[in-house]
Amino acid sequence: MLGPPVCRFPLKEDVDEYVKLGHEEQQKRLQAIIKKIDLGSDGFLTESELSSWIQMSFKHYAMQEAKQQFVEYDKNSDDTVTWDEYNIQMYDRVIDFDENTALDDAEEESFRKLHLKDKKRFEKANQDSGPGLSLEEFIAFEHPEEVDYMTEFVIQEALEEHDKNGDGFVSLEEFLGDYRWDPTANEDPEWILVEKDRFVNDYDKDNDGRLDPQELLPWVVPNNQGIAQEEALHLIDEMDLNGDKKLSEEEILENPDLFLTSEATDYGRQLHDDYFYHDEL
Repeated sequence: MLGPPVCRFPLKEDVDEYVKLGHEEQQKRLQAIIKKIDLGSDGFLTESELSSWIQMSFKHYAMQEAKQQFVEYDKNSDDTVTWDEYNIQMYDRVIDFDENTALDDAEEESFRKLHLKDKKRFEKANQDSGPGLSLEEFIAFEHPEEVDYMTEFVIQEALEEHDKNGDGFVSLEEFLGDYRWDPTANEDPEWILVEKDRFVNDYDKDNDGRLDPQELLPWVVPNNQGIAQEEALHLIDEMDLNGDKKLSEEEILENPDLFLTSEATDYGRQLHDDYFYHDEL
């Protein structure tokens, strides 16, 4: 399964950086950001506007990270990343497993499977079948959730891993994986209850007790939309002083630290990135 979205936990240096700005400059940049979030130009930030802005921020930093990785992986600086270069960056050597030969050691076999999955995703991202990945293809490899042509591959990859009976769906039992119910226990462990709730309420939209290919997608490639909406609602709950379910500039400036230590400004990092507060965004 693919990893989670880009880490949302603030680093201390990110939180502290904006404090180094003078108060006047800090407020000026924050006001510029507020103006850009306000797509309706009515002086208020709605849940939808905040959510859209946070999602845009997530994508921007994911793309910036991928661009930086691309340079590190591209060992010969020819503007492509080959499979060998990827291996050298990841493992300090080129690794080549036989697709049809399982290994006796369980840990090595687990690594072989993961490595072959990465190789298949690398090949799928390589649209032009060239010797390596361009920057755009590398982004598709690292962030398939952002690229439409990777969707079908990601779903198929998930079915191969989880659909044990081959019916084209993932049941609750398959969703829970290797968990085995203890017949002597009075109730399920807490984590099982949480996972069951996610299966029923978050993923199984048609309530048929199984996940079809489209229902699988939000599970195997978590979408930032839910995270962004949750943060937008949190900010409104905390900062909406008059109860109108939206934020004015005055309400935000009344408690700027809360806004500047939230995902709405990527924990204040946006105040140091003119992509977000510059007039030409």
